[in-house]
Amino acid sequence: MARKRVIFLYQLSPILKSFYYLLFGLFPILLILLCQDKAELFALNTSNSEHSKAEILTQKGFKELEQGQVEAALHTWSVAYRIYQKLNDHEGIIGSLINQSLALKTSGSYLESCQTLTKALEIEDWICENPQFQQANVDAYKERLNQALQKQPALQVRVIGLKNLADLLRQMGKPDTSLLVLQKAFKMTKSLALESSNLNNELLLSQANTERVLYSQTKNKYEIIDEPIAKYKAFATAQSQINSALKLYQKLAIEQQSIAALPAQLNQLNLLLELEKWPAEAEINLQPRRQLVRDLVKKLLATPDQFQRLPAIDSIYAQLNLANSLGEISQNTQINQLLFTSKKNSLEIALSTAQKALSLAQKLDNERAESYALGTIGNIYSLLGQSFKSKQYLEQAMALAQALQAWDIAYQWQQQLGKFYQQNQDFHKATQAYAAAISSLEQVRGNILSVNPDLQFAFKDKVEPVYQEYINLLLSQVNPDLKQVIKVHEQLKLAELQNFLQCGKLPIFSGNEKQNSVKLPPIIYLIRTGGRIEEIVQTPQGNLYRHSIDLKLVNEPVNSLLKLVQNGQFYQAKNSDFLSYSQSLYQQLFAPIKKYLPESGTLVFVLDSYFQNLPLDLLHNGKKYLIESYSISISVSSHFLPSQALKPDRIEALIAGISQISPSFKDLLAPKNLNSLPQVIAEIANIKQNTKTVSLLLNQEFTDNNFRQKIKDDSFPIVHITTHGQFSSDPDQTFIMAWDHLINVRELNFLLRKHNERSVIDLLVLSACQTAKGDRRSALGIAGIAAEAGARSTLATLWLVDANSTAIFMGEFYKGLKNGLSKAEALRFAQLTLLSNPKYTSPYYWGAFVLVGAWN
Repeated sequence: MARKRVIFLYQLSPILKSFYYLLFGLFPILLILLCQDKAELFALNTSNSEHSKAEILTQKGFKELEQGQVEAALHTWSVAYRIYQKLNDHEGIIGSLINQSLALKTSGSYLESCQTLTKALEIEDWICENPQFQQANVDAYKERLNQALQKQPALQVRVIGLKNLADLLRQMGKPDTSLLVLQKAFKMTKSLALESSNLNNELLLSQANTERVLYSQTKNKYEIIDEPIAKYKAFATAQSQINSALKLYQKLAIEQQSIAALPAQLNQLNLLLELEKWPAEAEINLQPRRQLVRDLVKKLLATPDQFQRLPAIDSIYAQLNLANSLGEISQNTQINQLLFTSKKNSLEIALSTAQKALSLAQKLDNERAESYALGTIGNIYSLLGQSFKSKQYLEQAMALAQALQAWDIAYQWQQQLGKFYQQNQDFHKATQAYAAAISSLEQVRGNILSVNPDLQFAFKDKVEPVYQEYINLLLSQVNPDLKQVIKVHEQLKLAELQNFLQCGKLPIFSGNEKQNSVKLPPIIYLIRTGGRIEEIVQTPQGNLYRHSIDLKLVNEPVNSLLKLVQNGQFYQAKNSDFLSYSQSLYQQLFAPIKKYLPESGTLVFVLDSYFQNLPLDLLHNGKKYLIESYSISISVSSHFLPSQALKPDRIEALIAGISQISPSFKDLLAPKNLNSLPQVIAEIANIKQNTKTVSLLLNQEFTDNNFRQKIKDDSFPIVHITTHGQFSSDPDQTFIMAWDHLINVRELNFLLRKHNERSVIDLLVLSACQTAKGDRRSALGIAGIAAEAGARSTLATLWLVDANSTAIFMGEFYKGLKNGLSKAEALRFAQLTLLSNPKYTSPYYWGAFVLVGAWN
């Protein structure tokens, strides 16, 4: 986290001071700095010195901000702004707004900070909107942004404003937009003949930092997706992005007189260390880069005075950045041996560097910087094996962060304290610390996209481990708190879904609705933790039961079954090809918990990502499939299990479908060799027979504009989409096909937004879609579409299904709904209808259908 602060604080202070010098001239500023309080008061009370008042207030604001007095700085700069307004000083007005945006960003008010900058630059504030708008409408967004930026006159103060806006947009999770803004700023510097200036170097540094965030975004994507081709593309893109960032850092690092040189060196160093964390299969050639790490560290340690030349607050974060990097180096034997005599030697230097930063933070009375410094020292003492000293510093760091409500840093110290208490067998305090860490993450989770790119694009490295460590801690105790295990697991599943969608906090159904709910059916949680699978059964009475399984016993049948069902030749498979896997999984996963369950009824499964694509219907006890005894529903969380059942007299549907070959079939992302879907006509006819009202968009009528308008004008409890599409653990490969183009998982949110403003979609049906080949986590795409649509329940398929049998299935499914069955029961009714048909007894025809969300 210290690294993150370095990235933007380094860039801002020198730039704002450059503006200050530009606006008022160096000599007047030096005079102001030398003024005593009485002189300042005299200046402020002199009727003909309005500019002097504004100058003094501007510098006062910088001092306040440096000391962590954010609200005071904002107020001071607001007063200066009003003076410049009175004087009609255009550049002074822009500068004061830039300063105010800096204070707002430091306080965490990112949206307001962005809106203040757009006011300064006279740009409409739609640029500050949620990044999902950008991702869903990339071309239109870029064109609109370019048109807005073209209107900017070439002024140096505007270059500074654009540079700050680019930095802010990057931190708001919009690195692509940040690059577009930087491109405009570079054009301005060229027209102003500033290519060799410090300002241009600062723009290059901002570009490098943005490339780095783009790399982090791509690496995060690489880690969550499973589809082989998309995974390879993500890896290649990440390599390109990291090389672009490294080249820019290298260029800036050698310009010793540039104010961007030191931050470039530090960011280059920890980016090189980041490469060490890539999995072995990535096959990155690290040796030349390790030599560069050695050279960078030697240069940084040989010239410690360069930190003193920085503004005080920048110096703090720069030193903490270096201390954290040295801590990482101490854990890498190969690099450490290139630089230091021992691991202890590198940590002692890291400790000394961090202590200097702490002393300066305390001198400034900047509590946020002080918390960073204390936490960094605590971590270094932990690496040194001095656990009790580590605990003392981490507790101080945590107390400060909590007092400041800086939850984005508090969770780190809470997590570290949890590890300490666990190692010392104090499980009570360990659980308290981890619970606090989770709570802190929950505090910022809704604002991850606008607060912290480290959390946004480093889910596997920084977010998921906190939940997993807490779950492991809870389960390690003699009598584990299973309710808390369930709660944390569900929180993790929601965070994982948000990471997939790159969105803020997902809405969950209200507590009032659950209070009036019918009794929940049995819920079965399957959780992979370390080398074990933990099953927790929650009965309708609220009783909890636990069963543990060695992962080795289920790993092979799970992998084999998933490989088989995702094979394009599954429809030709014989029972003997898959029954051994289905029976093995039944014996390992279901037989041990069957005693806690009724003989029939509905079961809800909350699945770990390891099991997401597993067709539970296919589990077999040697005599019959699981679906022959139970209706099955899948959920991300029990929070997504609302109470209101779909009423038979409310079976009204909007159906959108494509039966012919459409222009969208030629899209580059579309699967190859797609065929027409003539059975869609039969499917629609079967649905019409069993629904009260149907509104139809077929073929050329099913465009995104028509779909959006229909959603806006009418209210339908059911939205049924029958067309080609794809589900994947890669959100860019998750889409449905309208007539004119693909609708990806993010754009679907905007198509359905107007509907959800008036009434919630009770059931979203996605027919004729397929899973991405070789992607064992493609069900994440189904859950993503369900979440983006805001649907209570989503019916979809885990593999590409037969068109003729699907037409029959859908008719039977809607017949079940019409006869008053719950969604899960209607699903089972339709599946059993196919199973009883001699033509469709193979699980290929009926086993792919999965109900995600509410069962009723």
